[in-house]
Amino acid sequence: MNGQYASLLIALPLLSAFFVPLIKGLGERGIKYYLAVITALQTGIAAWVFQQVYSTGKPIIVMAGGWKPPVGINLYIGHFAALFVLIVAVVSFFTAVFSIWSMKVQPIDKYAMLFLLLMLGATGMIATGDIFNLFVFMEITAISAYALTAYNKTGEAAEASLKYMILGGIGSSFFLIGVALIYGSLGTLNMAQIAQLAGNMNPTVAQVGLALIVFGLAVEAELFPLNAWAPDAYQAAPHAITVMFSAFVVKAGLYATARLLYLMQAVGSWHDVLKLLVAMATLTVVVAEFAALRQKDVKRMIAYSSISQVGMIAFALALGSQAGVDAGVFHMVNHAVVKALLFLGVGYVGIKLGGTAMENFQGLGKRMPLTAFALTIGSLAAVGIPLFNIFWSKVRILIAGVEAGYTWGVALILGASVVEAVYYLRFIHAMWFAGEGERMREGLAISLILLLLAALVIVIGIYPDYIWSLAQKAGSDIFNVGQYIKNVPLMEVGA
Repeated sequence: MNGQYASLLIALPLLSAFFVPLIKGLGERGIKYYLAVITALQTGIAAWVFQQVYSTGKPIIVMAGGWKPPVGINLYIGHFAALFVLIVAVVSFFTAVFSIWSMKVQPIDKYAMLFLLLMLGATGMIATGDIFNLFVFMEITAISAYALTAYNKTGEAAEASLKYMILGGIGSSFFLIGVALIYGSLGTLNMAQIAQLAGNMNPTVAQVGLALIVFGLAVEAELFPLNAWAPDAYQAAPHAITVMFSAFVVKAGLYATARLLYLMQAVGSWHDVLKLLVAMATLTVVVAEFAALRQKDVKRMIAYSSISQVGMIAFALALGSQAGVDAGVFHMVNHAVVKALLFLGVGYVGIKLGGTAMENFQGLGKRMPLTAFALTIGSLAAVGIPLFNIFWSKVRILIAGVEAGYTWGVALILGASVVEAVYYLRFIHAMWFAGEGERMREGLAISLILLLLAALVIVIGIYPDYIWSLAQKAGSDIFNVGQYIKNVPLMEVGA
């Protein structure tokens, strides 16, 4: 197949979203099944792209209109994008299946359109090779997320959406000003050409521009102090959308941060921006863990836990070393699997039992043993217990942190991990050793998805080498900027 077929990763969700109003006549159930079919097709295309990139070792470059960059806009699907576009598609398919049963709030057609646009925005952020188009895809992601956060039409949801919108607007402004500074200095928006010319930038302009971009992306990447929207949005949004927020929307923000940081590594003030990001990431971990400890709502507790894990990923990506980037990417994969499992399971219980307060989970092992088992696996993995997937990536991050000279950051992260163990063990105790209840029927499709994700957590924990090898290739795709420049067929035009 021709590499241009990879453009379907953008075209399919975009066109499918616009077709939703035309199929309203199929009814609510028809729209939900349409959503599942489209995400299944997206998963098939993403799997083909993944196989092509990882079997040949070469990226897929899609040039809009056949124009070479920087004159034309291009998609760059290297090892990182191929891996995470597949994760976006698979998680979207799982959540679309979950939505068939869980989504009751009308109108379903609007929900389906926003769902597809959210998937499109995250995919575009990961695949684009142009910094302004990164901004465009970021806005598509953000606007879809604002609307979906408010979709349950409660006062809580409206307030959460408003917080998200205000902070998102601030973040977008920071990002756009940073892009303007880079464009004004280098005269290009193409990422490969920015990397090629970055050494020519005035160090002060580069430092300010990069810092603004980091702060701008910190909203989507859920980094302190611009993550105040996240816990409220996670709690108020429909359960399926919460899974998407944690599993891949935040990953798109983290990737964009890392990609732009390493493209600019030739500038003289680069290490100062890395230090800023390390400080933000470490604070994110510590603040989120202590906040999670105080929560009495399980969904909100896991939201804070997710924010903490994201801080750990940002810490790894900001270490300025190949080992750090590889470990960060490995943790991104593991985090996507574990948090998809936890948010799906918690959302399922919330719908079945009328809420996600901690008391609803007491005795869950007796009432819904399959779901409780899957949630227990996810909880143990999140803590970083050996033989579960997150243990390996967490260890690699801590080793990379010590090697990079950030022993203080590693010590704080280890201390925060003790706090994380306390609230997850409390949660496991509530499910298995507290409360009573009658056995309830558990849905086949949801149970299968939860058990599949739980099995994946265990398999990666026991045999981590395959995923680690994928993460190393994806990490090299970000860190090895010289190879990135060589891979993009730049047209010879003036700087």
